[in-house]
Amino acid sequence: MLRRLLASAVALLVAVAAVVFVNRAADAAAANVSITATQASNGTTTLTYRATVLKAGTIREVTMAIPAGTTGRVTSANGTVSSVTRTVLRWRPSRVTTVAVGARLAIPLYGLKLPAGGPWTLGFKSIGTAGQVITSGAGVLQPLKTYTAAVAVRATNPIPGQTTSLTYQTTVTTAGTLAAVRMQLPTGATGAYTTVNGTLAVSAGYVTWKPKAPLNVAAGARLAIPVNGVKLSKYGGIMPLTVSATSATGAVLSSGSANVPFIAPPGEMPPVEETAFGAIPAGCPTAWPTTTAENAKAGTGDWVIPQTATGSIAAYLTEVSAACGDTIDLKVSSGNPVSVVAYRMGYYAGLGGREVWRQDNVPTVVQDKPTTGGTSADGKPLRMTTAAHWTKTLSIPVDKDWIPGTYLIKVSDGTTATYAPLTVRDDTGTKHALLIQQATTTWQAYNSYGGVSFYSGLETGSGRLSFDRPYNEGQGSGQFLTLEQGLVFWAESKGLDVTYWTNNDLDEYGGQLKSRAGTIFLPGHDEYFSPRMRSALSQAIAGGVNVANLGANTAYRKIVFTDDSRRAWDIDRYTAGYTSTTWRYDGDAYASQPLLGAEYICPVQGNTLTTGTSWIFAGVPNGTKLPGFIAGEVDYVWPGLYKHPGQTTVASGTGACRSNGRPAPMDITTYTAPSGARVLNGSTFAYGCYLVRRCPSNWAVPAPDATSQQAVTAMVGNITEWVSRGAIDVPADTTAARVRVTVPKYKLQTSTQP
Repeated sequence: MLRRLLASAVALLVAVAAVVFVNRAADAAAANVSITATQASNGTTTLTYRATVLKAGTIREVTMAIPAGTTGRVTSANGTVSSVTRTVLRWRPSRVTTVAVGARLAIPLYGLKLPAGGPWTLGFKSIGTAGQVITSGAGVLQPLKTYTAAVAVRATNPIPGQTTSLTYQTTVTTAGTLAAVRMQLPTGATGAYTTVNGTLAVSAGYVTWKPKAPLNVAAGARLAIPVNGVKLSKYGGIMPLTVSATSATGAVLSSGSANVPFIAPPGEMPPVEETAFGAIPAGCPTAWPTTTAENAKAGTGDWVIPQTATGSIAAYLTEVSAACGDTIDLKVSSGNPVSVVAYRMGYYAGLGGREVWRQDNVPTVVQDKPTTGGTSADGKPLRMTTAAHWTKTLSIPVDKDWIPGTYLIKVSDGTTATYAPLTVRDDTGTKHALLIQQATTTWQAYNSYGGVSFYSGLETGSGRLSFDRPYNEGQGSGQFLTLEQGLVFWAESKGLDVTYWTNNDLDEYGGQLKSRAGTIFLPGHDEYFSPRMRSALSQAIAGGVNVANLGANTAYRKIVFTDDSRRAWDIDRYTAGYTSTTWRYDGDAYASQPLLGAEYICPVQGNTLTTGTSWIFAGVPNGTKLPGFIAGEVDYVWPGLYKHPGQTTVASGTGACRSNGRPAPMDITTYTAPSGARVLNGSTFAYGCYLVRRCPSNWAVPAPDATSQQAVTAMVGNITEWVSRGAIDVPADTTAARVRVTVPKYKLQTSTQP
C-alpha cells in the first residue's frame, strides 16, 4: 500500500481537453481506474484516483488528467504534485514505493475547484523507475453532487395571534461538525420556547439551537429543528425567515431562507340583534311611491347654491337621519331672516332635486362660536369642537311628504346660503332591491368647522367628533355633493328600487339590513366604522346581502359612538398615534381586506384606468382610457392579508402615491361568500363623481369628459347587475343621464396619513 506523506502545492489553470493514457484496451480494463469526488469543508473538491497495478515495480511518477477549466491550489499526500500541461498533473512519491501486481493505488488531489458540467473521462498512468508502465487506464468522473439549503419552515398553527410550533428545516450543503443552528423568529413573536435534543437561546428576534454534543453531518443531510410555544403577533403576513447552520469554528454548513405565510382569517364579530320595525306613525303611509313615480314629479335646480353665495351663514340639524313621524331641529347662525327649503335629491329629468318643504322669513341670530376641548374619563384631551350650545332656529316635521331619500336643507338669507344634509329612512319594513349608504361618520372626521377635525394634526387633532356643528365642506353638505350625489342621481335616473340610510343607521339598525335590502352600496369614502357597523356588515354578508363598495379605504378606522344618540364618536389616537385609530391595529384579522376583498394603500392624485375585457367593462370598448379615474385613495390585494376563496381581480391599474410618488397598484376585486352573497370592492373614490361629470376641484380631472362618464355609467350598471345576482335589472345606457344644472366643483379635504 502507498504510505501517506504531505506534499507541496502548485497552482493550476486548466483549459484543454482531458487526456487518456491508455495503450491497449485490455490493459485499460484490467487497470480498473475509478475517480471519485468529495466536497471539502472549505468548499473545494478532493479527487481520489484509484487503479490496479498491472506490472510490479518501483513507482517513479503517476500522471492524472483533470477536467478542462479546473482551477485551485492543489496538494496531495505521500508525494509532490506538479503540472505537466493545463489538464495533466504529475505526482511523484516522496520516498521509494514498490508495488506488486494486483495492488490498488489511491492518489488523492486536494484543493481543486471543478468547472460546471461533466461527466468527464480522465486518464491515469503510473510509470516505474525503469520506464515501464506499471498501470494505465481511464476512469469516469461524475460531477460532484451539490446541495441547496432548501429551507422550509412548517407551522402547526400559522394563525396570527395564536400559539404554534415551528419546525425549521434545512439541507447541509457543506459537510462538517454541527455546533449551532440560528433561526429567525416571525416578527413580533413571543413565548417560552422549548425544543428537543438541544438547548435554545433567544436574542434580537432569533433563536439559536445547540446540540447536546457536536454532530458530524454530511453534505445532503436534512436538519429539522422544532421550536415549540411560539406566540405569533396579531400582525401576520408572508415573512422571509432565515436559517443558518454553523460549525464550532464559524464555518457555514447551511444557510438560506423561506417565505412563510402567517395569514389571519376574518376576525369574528359579535352578532347584532335584528330589532323589529316600529309601528308606523299616524299619518304616515305603509308604502312609498316607486323611484320612477317619484322622479316623474317636477324637479328644480333651485337647490343649487352658487359658489358666489358662500358667506358666514352656517346651519346644522340635530339628527343625521329621520323617518316619517319624526321632528328635527335646525340651528342657524346668521342674524338675518332666512328661507329654509328642503330638497329631495334624485334625478328629476336631470335637475337633481325636488322641493318638498319650505318656510320663509325665519328669524335667526348670530350664534356663539363653537367650543373646542374636553377630556376623556382617563384624562385624555378630546379636542372636540361642538356647537351644541346653539339655540334652536326652528323645528321641521318629517311627514308623509318627505319621501325616503337623501335631502339637502338649503338655508339662505338672499345673499349667502348653506346646506344641512338629512337622510330620510323607509322604516315601513319594506325590503328594497338596493340600499345606498351615506358616509356620515367620514364626513365628520374631515369636518373642521369652528375648530379642529380628526386630521388637524397628530398631536392637535380631535379624539372625539361631534355632529353638533355645521359641515365646512361642500357648502355645508359634507362630502355628499363631492363624492355621493352621483350614485343617487344614477340610481334614480334608472328607476331602481332604491332606499337610503347613513353610517349612524348602520350602527343603530344594522341587524335589520337583511330585511331592508338585498344589496347595499357603500359610497366613495366610507372610512370610519364602529364595531356595531362592522358586525352588522359582516353579519349581512353571512346572511346573503350583497355588497358593492363603490369606493376605497372603507372600514379602515375604528370609532365608538359615545352613547345611543350617536351624536358623537370617539377614536383612539392616544395609544399609537394614527396607527391605533385603525381597525388593523386590532390585528390583521380586522383589516378591510378580510371583510371586503382589498386593503387601502395610499392617496393618489388621479391616474388613468384603461378598460379591458372583463365583464365589468361590458359595453365599453376595450382600451378606452379613463383619465383620472384612479383617484382620491386606492385599495389593492395585499399578499400578506386574507384572500377569500375564489376571489378574483376584475380590473386593475396603477396610481402614484401623493406622499412619495411611488407606484400604487389598484385592484377591483370580487368574491362570493359561503352564503351566496356577492361582494365587490371598487378600490377608488371616483365612481360617484364620474356619474355626474363633477369631481373634486383638487383632483387631476375635476370634470370628466362624456366618454369617461359613459364608460363609468356602464361599469356601475354591470356591477349592479353582477353584485345583485341579476336581481336588479339596470336599463341599458344609450346616453348617460345628464345633469341639467351647474353645481360648483368642491375641493375635497384629504389626508396623506397611512
